[in-house]
Amino acid sequence: MTTTPRSARVPALASLLTLAVVGLLATGCGGAGRTSGSVGPAGGTVSTASGISLRVPAGALARETELRIVELEPGSGKMARVALEPRGLALGAPASLSFKVEDGNVKLAEVEHGPEGEVRTELGKHRGAGEVEVEVEHLGEIEMEHGLTCDTACGTGFECDDGACKADDNGADDPATHDVGDDQGADPAPAPGTTPDDNGGTTPGHP
Repeated sequence: MTTTPRSARVPALASLLTLAVVGLLATGCGGAGRTSGSVGPAGGTVSTASGISLRVPAGALARETELRIVELEPGSGKMARVALEPRGLALGAPASLSFKVEDGNVKLAEVEHGPEGEVRTELGKHRGAGEVEVEVEHLGEIEMEHGLTCDTACGTGFECDDGACKADDNGADDPATHDVGDDQGADPAPAPGTTPDDNGGTTPGHP
C-alpha cells in the first residue's frame, strides 16, 4: 500500500482551501453577485450583468460615492432580492431601480430588518418595455415576487397586473398619438371649445 507523507498532504490541503476562499470572494456569500460604481453630484447609473440598473439623478448625492448592487438569494417563492449599498444612505432626489422581466405581472417591496423580523413595504411600480421600475429615496433591500394571477384571461390590449387586467401600453407615450397613460393608445377627448394640437395638448378652438 502506498501512503502520502503528511508533509506532502498539508500543502495540497492549503491549496484547496485557497481555491475555495477565492471562489467565495468572486461570487460573494451564498453565490451573490456584486456590482459597484462611483456616482457623484452629476448623477449616474450602476448596472449588473443580469439587467438590474440603479439610475441616480443629478443632485441626489452631495459627493462622489461608491454605490453597490448586491444580488442576494431570494426567499422561497420570490423572484429576486437585491441590496443597494451603502444601506440606509438617504438620497437628495429619488433614484430609479429597474429589473429586466419577461412578464410585468410582478410586485416589488422594500424589506427592512427589525427586532421582530422582516418588515415589507410594497412599492408602486412603473412598467416599461421588458422591465419594471420603482423609485427609492434611500438605499436598502428590494425584493421582487410574482403578482396575483387574473381569474379570467385579459382581452386584447390588456395584461394581467397583480390580479387585475390593465391596459398594455407599458405606461409609455405613444409617439404617433402623443398618448400618455393606460388608455390603449387613444388620446383623451379634448375639452369643449378646444382642438388637439401637434404636441399632444390643446389650443383654443375657432368659432
